[in-house]
Amino acid sequence: MVRGSPNPRHFQLPTRVGKTRKGLKLTRMGLAARAGVSEATALYVETGRQVPTVGTIAKLAAALGVSAPWLAYGLGEASADCAATCDGMGERLRSIRSERGYTRTDLARMADRSPPTIAAIEDGGQAGVDTIEALAKALGVSPGWLAYGLGPMEPPARRRTPRPASAAASAR
Repeated sequence: MVRGSPNPRHFQLPTRVGKTRKGLKLTRMGLAARAGVSEATALYVETGRQVPTVGTIAKLAAALGVSAPWLAYGLGEASADCAATCDGMGERLRSIRSERGYTRTDLARMADRSPPTIAAIEDGGQAGVDTIEALAKALGVSPGWLAYGLGPMEPPARRRTPRPASAAASAR
């Protein structure tokens, strides 16, 4: 058994997109048209060949009628109460980074990204769901809150699966 950190939350994104699309009886072409993205983008996101930006996820979530934090990271409930946007993402990043006393270089090092990437996001640019998740983890905040300003700022609790009683007994 391999031990280590759990898979990033966005790894199940293609599954969530595919199951939701199929549940609505939409084709990929139909999803792309509803979301205002190319058919290739819809295909690549659903098959996991492309890590989408948080902006693309907001469009797909609106087209599917689900919340963007749930679609991107599996956070919260699937049902969407409002359309999510990435407006304010850069300001949220700048604010929490400054509040925690980190420079762009500090944060870039902690999240294994480059300082220009941090600067671009803070200046209003887009980022992939993987980058936002890495930044959120480094800052100790929820990726859904950082990307969309939705949900609690605190990171979600780690899910622990209980060990079977027989495994717990043999570990003693």
